[in-house]
Amino acid sequence: MKIVRWAVIVLLGLYLGGSMIFFFTPIRNTPVWAILLVSAAMAVFVWLALRFWPMLRAMTRAKRISYILFGILFPLYIAASIRGEQPFLTDNHIVVILAVWLGVTLGVLAIVTAIIYGALSVRLQPKGQRVSVWKVLLYALPTLLVSAYFLAAFYPGAMTPDSLAQWDQALTHKYTDWHPVVHTMLLSVLLSIWKSPAIVAIFQILLISAAAGVTGRALEEARVPKWAIWLVLIVFAISPVHAISSITLWKDVAYSAALFLFSILMFKIVRTGGRVLAGWPFLALYALTGFMVMFFRHNGFPVFLIVTAFILIMYRPYWLKLFPVAAVMVLIYQIVVHPVYTKLEVHPSDPQEMLSIPTQQIAAIVTEGGDITDKQRDYVNRIFPIDKWHEKYNPYSVDSIKFSWGDYNRFTIYDDWGRYGRTYLQLVKQNPEIAAGALFRQTSLVWQINQPEDGYTSKYVTHIYRNNEYGLVNPVLNEERRLHAYNYLKDADESIPFLWRPAFYTALALLFTYIAYLRNNWRAWLLLLPVALNTGAVFVGIPAQDFRYLLANSMIMLPFLLISLVPFEPMEVTDDD
Repeated sequence: MKIVRWAVIVLLGLYLGGSMIFFFTPIRNTPVWAILLVSAAMAVFVWLALRFWPMLRAMTRAKRISYILFGILFPLYIAASIRGEQPFLTDNHIVVILAVWLGVTLGVLAIVTAIIYGALSVRLQPKGQRVSVWKVLLYALPTLLVSAYFLAAFYPGAMTPDSLAQWDQALTHKYTDWHPVVHTMLLSVLLSIWKSPAIVAIFQILLISAAAGVTGRALEEARVPKWAIWLVLIVFAISPVHAISSITLWKDVAYSAALFLFSILMFKIVRTGGRVLAGWPFLALYALTGFMVMFFRHNGFPVFLIVTAFILIMYRPYWLKLFPVAAVMVLIYQIVVHPVYTKLEVHPSDPQEMLSIPTQQIAAIVTEGGDITDKQRDYVNRIFPIDKWHEKYNPYSVDSIKFSWGDYNRFTIYDDWGRYGRTYLQLVKQNPEIAAGALFRQTSLVWQINQPEDGYTSKYVTHIYRNNEYGLVNPVLNEERRLHAYNYLKDADESIPFLWRPAFYTALALLFTYIAYLRNNWRAWLLLLPVALNTGAVFVGIPAQDFRYLLANSMIMLPFLLISLVPFEPMEVTDDD
């Protein structure tokens, strides 16, 4: 019986290994040793996956059903997300193509199941322990030191035209809602202390380091081994994504750090069965973090509101503690965005920011010869001349259209929103395939791990936008340090390209949250809710392929790896699974 079992494992390993290789490269050009090596690795994953079945049978019916659904949908998503153009595969018979896709899907399932088995095999103490608050400073050190090194390398920080636009508002106090006004006002305060980009970079470094420190302390409270905590925090710190982002003056950096910290607060809530909500120090930190989430980016308020509503429902015994805090936060938000903004004469942002997806779908329908009536064509031509749609359309960025100030007549839309909405829906109904294709291309950054061959990813900058009107420059403090930091970023970019694709982090965070659910109960999904809501908001309104929009996803991924190992304490009330 064992011989048959091992024979099946070996044959499956060969099939899955061959499929994995053929999915990415012509298999006839692959050395035999490489095929055997990959097949052996896949056989190991199959063996580990089979060891998971006794665990699965011991789980509740709901978790067994969830594994079936997750085991189908997640591997299919990963396969679709990592695929390339595949001309070497698509010129084969349909049976071969389907066999390879099936093999890749099963291969991903084997890898994922092996990871689940390994994680669930770890046993930690379910009862938390007290940890000194001073540990926050200790655990913050790796991020603080690495980011400080990068600031010294690229002093006084990095800025793009978007950064400079907010810089101008911070100095002139002439605010527009294009940038979050409260965040811009914070920059004004910082610049009144020291009129240098460095002080903003220092603030961001301190905020990210503090979030990492709180994470380390929370994990130690959960009895995660210290060596594992230090390993994760060091990898977090040296990640090129976090190192360069920490010194880049984007509103997205502070917002992402706040969202990261907000997610860790969710972990503290679910791990303690909500008991942490009874303490005023925690509620004060919740309020401060919620304030940053609400005011550091426009989609932050609904994130805070929805997450807080879920907490109030899920942890009802503590609602008398949390509800007054949440109510005050909402009241503050309403006061700030209405009478305060009015008093400051804040200019509203351009509604065009909400129309990225519709604009791209209309552009695709026009440029790809879609079904469009004369009346619709005339209306679309009034918004943007037909020849300009052809000239300016970029399937992955709407900026080239919406920033064509002399030609793009946005007021045709604003003067009659009803007609715009009707025309848009009609065009999508008439051209569903083209509209869907435009949607998936424009949102590629959100869901696709593999960058499309005709696409791009806006990753990072290491300098202040040159020849700016403020005379801001990057003096080289130490050429050797600058070259070391620059080469580190370049080498990471060339050797590990998926580091700059947010979907990579999103997929792993989803997997680790699912493991936390299998180990504990459905409340584990609260961990992912803040980032999931933010990701959804970016999906429906993404204007370009800028990694910074989903920087928070990379920040939470590594801590979630350790969180998936943690058993939650039971609630004081009945916790139906």
